[in-house]
Amino acid sequence: MIGIDTCFLVDLDAAESPRHAGAEKLFREWLSTEQQLAVCSNVFLEYQHIMTDSKRFTVPLTMSQAIDRTWYWSEQSRIHILYPDDESFKCAQVWLSLYHLGRNRLIDTHMASIYARAGVTTLWTANAKNFEVFNMFALPEYY
Repeated sequence: MIGIDTCFLVDLDAAESPRHAGAEKLFREWLSTEQQLAVCSNVFLEYQHIMTDSKRFTVPLTMSQAIDRTWYWSEQSRIHILYPDDESFKCAQVWLSLYHLGRNRLIDTHMASIYARAGVTTLWTANAKNFEVFNMFALPEYY
């Protein structure tokens, strides 16, 4: 299963992103397969926060548009929304300690633990460096 990071979802949706074409290509390739995608619920929250930010985009989405796009993703049969549970929380806490990760790595570490528990083996992200420490995901570049 493939997991996606917020940056991938933003790159796919935002034509003004310098990684847009690469994200689109990777997504189109995925469409021709039977692979499943996993999305942590928090990815959608970050996506809505970023895509509605007028400081980041010339024409940001309205919150209503961002919510509509989240609904679209959540209704697809090959896309699974993942939520934290007790075990993923505990795993993330162990990893934060084990790898001496600080506050800037909280969200990514929790996301990684949720994906790990779900059997995700590949992670689409523009921030591969943030996930290399866990040594459990293929991290293909798309830019």
